[in-house]
Parts: sequence; structure tokens; C-alpha cells
Amino acid sequence: MDKSIGSQAPRRRRPWRRVFKGVLIALAVIAAPFLVLQASYVLGTARMVSLADRLHPLAGWEPDGENVSGGFFCVPVAVPCDSMWRQYRTQQPPAPSAIRQLTVAAGLDGKVDGDCETSPLPPNVTGMYTACSAADELDGYDVEVRVLKLAENDPERIIQFRLGSIKNR
Repeated sequence: MDKSIGSQAPRRRRPWRRVFKGVLIALAVIAAPFLVLQASYVLGTARMVSLADRLHPLAGWEPDGENVSGGFFCVPVAVPCDSMWRQYRTQQPPAPSAIRQLTVAAGLDGKVDGDCETSPLPPNVTGMYTACSAADELDGYDVEVRVLKLAENDPERIIQFRLGSIKNR
């Protein structure tokens, strides 16, 4: 028999291919739970974040932080699930009419409590207090816009957008 016609040399085995496939499978198994948790967080908070995105900060408001809590695997330890806040700082005190305009544009009723300026604290007492706020319910979430003031003569204001599921009541 002539082995040169129509026959092929035996294939060399490449052990590195098996190792490479094994490493890929191990990485996929390790990464899968993290990907599932991240996907559940994004999907579980998407509606709430889109509602918060309706509240547009005014000119001169500097972002100062954000916290979003939720998702299918959320455990309410420090904050309730399906809740979030965004915070801004400004040196230009907003007027109640500006807060009303912001909330009406987001779909809220626009009722503002307080004048965004006077202090409910007694004289010579310092501390952060709510100078004005607007709250309403929107698509199953309690939505609140608060203007916080640190002291009577302090020009800086902290503006918070807070959202929480009505299930958290």
C-alpha cells in the first residue's frame, strides 16, 4: 500500500487549545453571577432613574452626588430598595417659582412649600434645614425636590432630588 496517495499525516494535538478553552469556560462561570447582578440592577432601577432624569438642574447648579438603590436582588440595609437621590450645590439661591417650573416640567403638580429663603430655626441656632420643597407622586414613585440651607446668612444651597417607590411608605 502506498501511503503517500490520498492519506494525510496524523494531526498534531495542540494541548494549549484545551487549556485556552478551559480558561475561557472558567472565566465565564466566574463572571456570570456578577453580570447577572449588574443586569438586574440596571433593569431594576432604569424606570426610577428615567423619572429622575426628568428633573433638570437649573443653570449654575453643580452636581454633588448621587445614590441609587434597587434591582431584583436589592437588600435594604442602610437605604430602602427602589430609592435614589441626586444632589446639587449652588451659590445662587433658587426662587420658589424656579422650583415650581422645574417640577411642572417633570410632570409633578408644582406646589412648593416654603419661600426657599427664611429659616424655620430659632435665632443663633445652626444646622441644615429645608428652605422649600415640592413633593408629589409620579408613576408609582414619591418624588421630592428639596432646597436645603446650611445657615441663615450662608448663600450656598443644596438641592436634592429624592425618589422612592410608594412600596417603601
